[in-house]
Amino acid sequence: MKDTSKYVNVENLLGPKLTEKLPRFVINYIKKIAHEAELNEAIDLSQGAQGADFFKPALDYLDITYNVRGKENLPKQGKFIFVCNHPLGGPEALIVGEAIRCSFGNDIRFIANSLLNEMKPLASVFFPVNLLGGGQKRDLSEKINQLFNSDNQVCMFPAGTCAKKIKGEIVEMPWKKAFVKYAKASQRDIIPIHCTGRNSNWYYFLSDISRLFKLKVNLGMFYLVDELFKHKHHSFDVTFGKPISWEKLDNSKSDLQWAAEIRETVIELGKK
Repeated sequence: MKDTSKYVNVENLLGPKLTEKLPRFVINYIKKIAHEAELNEAIDLSQGAQGADFFKPALDYLDITYNVRGKENLPKQGKFIFVCNHPLGGPEALIVGEAIRCSFGNDIRFIANSLLNEMKPLASVFFPVNLLGGGQKRDLSEKINQLFNSDNQVCMFPAGTCAKKIKGEIVEMPWKKAFVKYAKASQRDIIPIHCTGRNSNWYYFLSDISRLFKLKVNLGMFYLVDELFKHKHHSFDVTFGKPISWEKLDNSKSDLQWAAEIRETVIELGKK
């Protein structure tokens, strides 16, 4: 397997100070669960594919396939906000991104804190909101407004975090309301999407431990790349719902209530 550090380099991500402090076996373990060699090979085999063009080579490398349902619900043209459930933390972005690309072309942007942010070929696709927090809120707001005023299709995972296992069931977390505000401000209709899938019991165990001890960081997040590779050779279903007009999002309900209603719409799509 060809391994090159010019794409994904765990030691560079850790930084020199932390790399010097950590024992070599710990660094090697991090490289293993981060699948550094495989990620580099996937990028190498993509033959320079960038942006949305990288979705298909990545899925091919992982041997991930998907079935599209509800394609008849997609308008032939227009600018939309696509909102999707968040069952996995990585594969659904590749799957949904490729499904949207096949119908609307390469002008796609995700507003998401995704593990895929670190994949250089996808740097132009993901809008990593976590990198623009703190004292840069005004800059963040301006960049988001520019995005919604552009010709890009915008995709969001309003839960902001992966689904969790609660009392034996996989539960989509409550949705944040921002996408409703953006839809009204940019006059974009919303297209709901449901993607099937679940993570491993190990991931949910780590998430449970994080909640039990009230940790600020979900330990399962450190294994999301490993979870991505556990989905190799799997097939998923992607269901597109009917567009929801931005004009429907009136003052009869709050933005948070509209977000909760659209979340339920997405969950129902998964039951069909």
